[in-house]
Amino acid sequence: MRVGFGRTWKELKRKVTFILVYQGAAKPKRMSISLLVLCIMVVSWTSVTLWAGYLVSRHIDYIRVKADNRVMQFRMLFFAEQLEKTKSMFEKVQANDDKIRSLLSLNSKKSIIEENFAEQFLGEGGPTEIQSNAFLSVLYGRGNNRVDYASLIKQMNTVSEQYNHMQKSYLEIISYIKDQRSLFMAVPRGYPAKGVLTSHFGFRQNPFFGNTRDFHAAVDIANVLNTDVVATAKGKVVFSGWQSGYGNIIVVDHGYGYRTAYAHLNRRLVLVDEYVVRGQLIGKMGNTGTATGSHVHYEVHFNGKPINPISFLLSDSSGRQ
Repeated sequence: MRVGFGRTWKELKRKVTFILVYQGAAKPKRMSISLLVLCIMVVSWTSVTLWAGYLVSRHIDYIRVKADNRVMQFRMLFFAEQLEKTKSMFEKVQANDDKIRSLLSLNSKKSIIEENFAEQFLGEGGPTEIQSNAFLSVLYGRGNNRVDYASLIKQMNTVSEQYNHMQKSYLEIISYIKDQRSLFMAVPRGYPAKGVLTSHFGFRQNPFFGNTRDFHAAVDIANVLNTDVVATAKGKVVFSGWQSGYGNIIVVDHGYGYRTAYAHLNRRLVLVDEYVVRGQLIGKMGNTGTATGSHVHYEVHFNGKPINPISFLLSDSSGRQ
């Protein structure tokens, strides 16, 4: 083994001569170095090259990660900005929700029409702190552009809660509007027939026995025989037949405690359990039952008690008195 090592060492000590020939030079130059030195130079050069490549790759990875972090940071800032806009939008929607609820509590359409909505849409705005920091980082490469993730999550939870609240609120508003619409359609409005108002609601002199007074729970509207009689509100026919004193009579249940009755008809054109709408033809004016001439005896009941129909006669289709 010693012999082999000695032989190897002897070989490494041998000289390697390099002949350098320069163009135009008279004599070439010779350079001799030992094989050991040459091997050391080659190994050193290879090591330095590999180390340099490693450092460069590490630096490239660092730059790539830094760039990715930068992109992620801008994405988070953009997300935070959008979240801030969403939150602002929900706040405006909440304000409109409160406005709608306030308007729905009013009884007069005039109050709603005259309500000034312009103040809700006056121009205003400005960047948020998140937006300002992002803008500074873009312009100058500085600024407090770090995202507070805890705050971001808290804002997301807040927006989620606001959304759920708004969903519930709008369902309540829609339900209220539907209920109000149904109520509007259920309240009797307008005249059941064209003609002259010949008898009012209340005590009156009996048309057959002039020396007595009795209570008249309706209004009488007179016109020629077979004048159209229409329903004054949407509802369901609960009675269509003959009744002593009333003659041919139709009773319509409108819901919400309202019922209307149309008596002394010459003809009835609807049956029990039929649904009718406001303005639908339901009968023809006549003088059946106890009547002195052709007219319609029109009653309005609320919660089982007769009320004066005159205010309903004077109501137009929009519901204003």
